Amino acid sequence: MIYLDIETYSQQKEPSFEDKVIAIEYKEVDGKSELLKEWESDEKTILSKFYKYLKEKLRIERSVMIIGFNLLLFDRDFLAVRLYFHTVDELANIFNNFKKIYWKDLRYCLLPFNKFSFVGLSAEELARKLGIRMPKYSNKDIRSFYDNREYEKIVEHVESDMKFLSDLSFKMNRDLSTVVESLTK
Repeated sequence: MIYLDIETYSQQKEPSFEDKVIAIEYKEVDGKSELLKEWESDEKTILSKFYKYLKEKLRIERSVMIIGFNLLLFDRDFLAVRLYFHTVDELANIFNNFKKIYWKDLRYCLLPFNKFSFVGLSAEELARKLGIRMPKYSNKDIRSFYDNREYEKIVEHVESDMKFLSDLSFKMNRDLSTVVESLTK
């Protein structure tokens, strides 16, 4: 199992496929972790490194679970598009590799307990309701941090996102009834 979080740089208010990936953090449940930073190389390099890592995991394990927050609505498709855009691999290969991965999106897992509504399922709201540490800074701040070369703040945000993700996953696995109760209040 691998926790995954990406950060993107967007010129617009809403993300688009023209945006770029500026950070990728992945952490294996057993502790191995890496944070790839676009500002230390370039987008193609960090995407290539992450994709190579995924392909190696798939070669060894044949099946991989990636756990994230909003993976199905954004991260998975965005990664596929950017990998293809940078010609890291052919689209068919990216698709075939990605379909071997079990993408566990914690936000989607909580939908049935929240009347199938995303309202109230932001990271900040969930952290408050469940008593877990909320991510440091908002995703909306990333553009400003990047423009001002405040990369250490982006790193703090990514690391706090990863902590939120692992705490939420742990809470859902250990005490789902409390999570459900917090959502239905």
